[in-house]
Amino acid sequence: MIAIFPYETLIGDVRVSVDSVVIDGKPLSTNYIDPDFPEVAFRDLDADHWDEARIDITVTAPAAELAGHSNWVDPKAATQIFCSHTNTRRVLTLTPDLHTPGRWHGTVALTRDEWYGRATLRALVTATVDGVAHRVVGSSDSWTLSFDDLPPSPVHGSIAVQWVDFANDAERGLKKFSEDPHHLRLDPDAPVLYLNSGFQGLEALLGDRRRRPRPEQAMHDSTRVGIANDAWQAMFVNALDAVEIPDDGQPEWPAEEWKTVVLKTLFPRIYENLGPDDALIEAVQARRSGEGSGDLLERLLPAAAKQVGASRLLRRGIVLLEMDAETKEMEQ
Repeated sequence: MIAIFPYETLIGDVRVSVDSVVIDGKPLSTNYIDPDFPEVAFRDLDADHWDEARIDITVTAPAAELAGHSNWVDPKAATQIFCSHTNTRRVLTLTPDLHTPGRWHGTVALTRDEWYGRATLRALVTATVDGVAHRVVGSSDSWTLSFDDLPPSPVHGSIAVQWVDFANDAERGLKKFSEDPHHLRLDPDAPVLYLNSGFQGLEALLGDRRRRPRPEQAMHDSTRVGIANDAWQAMFVNALDAVEIPDDGQPEWPAEEWKTVVLKTLFPRIYENLGPDDALIEAVQARRSGEGSGDLLERLLPAAAKQVGASRLLRRGIVLLEMDAETKEMEQ
């Protein structure tokens, strides 16, 4: 999605780079800093505990464009770090480079016990525009800060996951799906995702391992996110179909808590400008109309993909495969 502002913004790119990372006073190896992904992989550290990380960053913006715009006064840069798992947000104003216009530096200090799972780091360039201070005129792509206690993979999420040999299962009725790698059971009480342990190689592919060969990591991510994507779409449709509409015509949230959670999780990505109750009305109307159902489906597909990080993992997979190919060429 491209944000539209009621004033002019930068055409050129704002970029943020991680120059170095120091953990408890010791420099972090560049092996943990991946500018291609881009990611700082704290999760891969052998140390189980650390107290503070200091991240030195540089932000650049098109200096000529900033200087040549008469409506932009006093441009500044800041970095924003946000962690949805702990609802922690940190903003740091950066110091301008006295010798290079359009360049800023700063050091972000992160105390370990304030962060969990993944956080994002991005740069914002602001200016006084038409007399209004601190208006955002440009922003960078985000870096991912991955901590060593990442939440469960997208396959798991809040869904109960069970490994079962489908071919030998009689209790759950999974035998007829013996050729499938997974099966989602949408029970009213709670959904259950069954993974087929009898599907050759699947358990090894999806198992949690810190280090994998690059092609295997790419396939691991692709398979995992594909399963999660399918599950979110199916759960959303099932949850929406469970919405009751009483005589007054006002839709009521599903009685089952997990269905309400699914709807409220995806609605902000499907209807970005609507609150939960208005989004529920819009979705129910769309689901029950011929033309609207198509529009809802078009919105659901990218919303589910964003929820499981499909684009991010695909980009990482492509980078991993390219790196693997380059390594093989160098070895020949």
